[in-house]
Amino acid sequence: MDFRKIEWIFFLVFVGLNIFLFSIYWNNQHEQSLVTSSNQREDILQRLDNDEIKIKEDVSDEHREGYYLSAEQDNFETLLGASGNQTIARNSNITDRVLTSYPGGEKKFDLKKATSSFNRLMKDADFIMDGQEYTYLPDISKKDDELSKIVGAQSYEGIPFVDETSRVTLDIEKNNDQEQIIKYTQTRLKEIEPLREKMTLYSEKEILNTLYINNSIPSDSTITNIYLGYFRTLEVREKNVYVPVWFVKISTPDKTTQIEKVNALNNQVITNNLVPKVENP
Repeated sequence: MDFRKIEWIFFLVFVGLNIFLFSIYWNNQHEQSLVTSSNQREDILQRLDNDEIKIKEDVSDEHREGYYLSAEQDNFETLLGASGNQTIARNSNITDRVLTSYPGGEKKFDLKKATSSFNRLMKDADFIMDGQEYTYLPDISKKDDELSKIVGAQSYEGIPFVDETSRVTLDIEKNNDQEQIIKYTQTRLKEIEPLREKMTLYSEKEILNTLYINNSIPSDSTITNIYLGYFRTLEVREKNVYVPVWFVKISTPDKTTQIEKVNALNNQVITNNLVPKVENP
């Protein structure tokens, strides 16, 4: 009897059996993982539905990336002096690093084409300073028959600053069926830079689950908007510190608007709007 041949046969059978058992194990683990993640996705949406909480938009489970950022608010007196722009200087005043301008002549705006109208104005150097740094933010803007407020902000790698320290707000009135800008305010950030390496952010679904378990979403309400932006959390001397924050706009049963904020880096609900100030770190 050829024992060497028998040993090889047993060896090959043993290897084949292990491969077969491993494939069964891997398939079971993969299926279990899919069921678990599917149950988690259905769980938060089902719980919202059980509480008659509606969502107007699709909710994403995408994990975006963002930073801790630092930036300094710019000084418009210095900017205007350096630019020599007499048109803006003549029509504006500056208080606490906020420029308020009352443009001369007719500055028309088409609310039905808000994005293109905003972009057109931001290219006009006689209308605004460094306007091309600002992007129209429909989630924050307000369109009204009497007075509309169209808002834009600076961005960092595609994520806007949803904060008063980086903002253009156009006040638009409707006169004789024509929409005109009566004034605007502007703030600007400079020396924007990351404090740490890029980090993975929590998804829309994850932060909705956090708001739900913290009882931050009233029953019978409607989630109308979910958007991401950098928000100031700390001021150290002249520098501000910003973190990416998820903003969730909710229409409550009593017809009021409620905005909840969740830190996209640690999935913690932000309940305090006060910005701590450190004079001598």
